[in-house]
Amino acid sequence: MADYDWAAAAQLMERQDEGSDMFIGFNAVRSGTLGALVRDVAAMPTEARARLVIDAGRAGTFNVGDILGLAARDDFPG
Repeated sequence: MADYDWAAAAQLMERQDEGSDMFIGFNAVRSGTLGALVRDVAAMPTEARARLVIDAGRAGTFNVGDILGLAARDDFPG
């Protein structure tokens, strides 16, 4: 299991449609730490998070499935 720096800088991005997982057509919604953004997205209703991804630089880009997986980790600071 990979370790994550939950305090690392990250951006919440929203794609213009729900169709593609490619990192094109995205707008920055807000910035924060990886942990805070994971917590916020995981707490949203399903329909509100459908087009969101978190860009966490070196840690990677996380789609909604990834984000929910991160929120379920034992080491997540929630």
